[in-house]
Amino acid sequence: MPKSIPPMAAPFMPGNAGSTPPPSVPLGFLAAAGLGLCAFGFAVALAADRFVTTPSHPGALAAVHVGMLAFLTTAVLGAAHQFSPVVGRRPLRSVTIARVTMAGMILTGWLIPSGFAHGPEALVAAGGVIGSITVALAAWNLSGPLSARDGGVPLAGLRLSVGFLVITVAFGVVYAFNRQTGWFPLLPNRVLAHAHLGLLGWLGITYVAVAEKLWPMFLLAHRPTARAGAWAVGLLATGTPVLATGLLFAITPLGWLGGVIAAAGAVCHLVSLYTAVKHRRRALELLHGYLFTSAAFLVIAIGLGALAGAADVDYATRSSIVVAEVTALAGWLSLAVVGHAHKIVPFISYTVLRSRGVKFGPTGRPLMFGDLFDLRLARASLVTGSLGFTAALVGVLVRSSAIVSAGGFLVAVTGVIATTNLVRGPRRAARTLSTDARPRAAAVAAPSVPPASARPTVVTS
Repeated sequence: MPKSIPPMAAPFMPGNAGSTPPPSVPLGFLAAAGLGLCAFGFAVALAADRFVTTPSHPGALAAVHVGMLAFLTTAVLGAAHQFSPVVGRRPLRSVTIARVTMAGMILTGWLIPSGFAHGPEALVAAGGVIGSITVALAAWNLSGPLSARDGGVPLAGLRLSVGFLVITVAFGVVYAFNRQTGWFPLLPNRVLAHAHLGLLGWLGITYVAVAEKLWPMFLLAHRPTARAGAWAVGLLATGTPVLATGLLFAITPLGWLGGVIAAAGAVCHLVSLYTAVKHRRRALELLHGYLFTSAAFLVIAIGLGALAGAADVDYATRSSIVVAEVTALAGWLSLAVVGHAHKIVPFISYTVLRSRGVKFGPTGRPLMFGDLFDLRLARASLVTGSLGFTAALVGVLVRSSAIVSAGGFLVAVTGVIATTNLVRGPRRAARTLSTDARPRAAAVAAPSVPPASARPTVVTS
């Protein structure tokens, strides 16, 4: 067992560099994503019967798009704005454009699901147009730091993922307008192609790439090689378009080929996590509970994907398996995002608080990252999130709308707990002024000294 290193008040964070945007940019994205997670859970709970009977129903599509846009894409795009300057060691082209991107992403994440859920139909097209403009601005803005020549696997992965983001949004905009024009039928395999481009290409590769930067840092892991991470990015980037093409044109051998390649990339990602844990110099903590649970959902998704392609079952059963596979992928990414948020938000908030003169925490001791969130609530969000996605997955497989609804409710509770916890912690610390806390800290640290009258008298002769 590696020797545990005691927590420090201010360890190195690859987000404190001068090239990173103002804290309000990533924190704004993450706060909006927290609200999106709450809405995602409630939307799944309300559309539970549709997920079980007709997954392509507008109500189910609305719930899915809340999760993919208002939660996951908003959170991951915020992470890209924070970590692209870190790995590229160059600033964004424009902080103003970053804020415009955040506003555009929030609008997109709510307009499109609203159009699917209750109309009018023009909301879907309007959200598609705003989303395409937003993504074009984001790609231009991120191209500044991502044009660096030396950034290793994280930089290469972020370049690829931004490309997949552009392709995924272009794909979605075509379908948004097709709902009105009817150029081609919206067959389930085409919807699946779009979903896998987003989940594996855009969201998956971004997470895999950023993890290669964060895992060694959080665990102080000096791995002998990082090849598994490089293979993960490369295989996902190769397999995802092949898989999507096979799904889009219903070419089964091509879909199998892409699926096998993408699954191999996912396995390499899991191997990379294993090597980081094996060679760690820090003790495991809350984040790794999230990561291990998240990894379990990825393993389940691989198994369900293979089962959906190989099993000789009727259309309804295959549809349930595929929806469960997408649910497992969403669980993989969602738990990873929430887990990393419990590290990233305190890191950024700590820097802001120190710059404002807050040196001591509510206990009177020097401010530490543990003062910026409640560990009990963080553990509770891990439990509710894990149970929520598990219930949703099981409910889809056994075709029980009650179980799916319960899972959605638990996911919403996860969003409420995590968002409240990460917002309340820094606000509570900000109310602790250093001038007020310093005497308490001194009182805690200094040994008590009895008054002069209580001291023994020493008589000398």
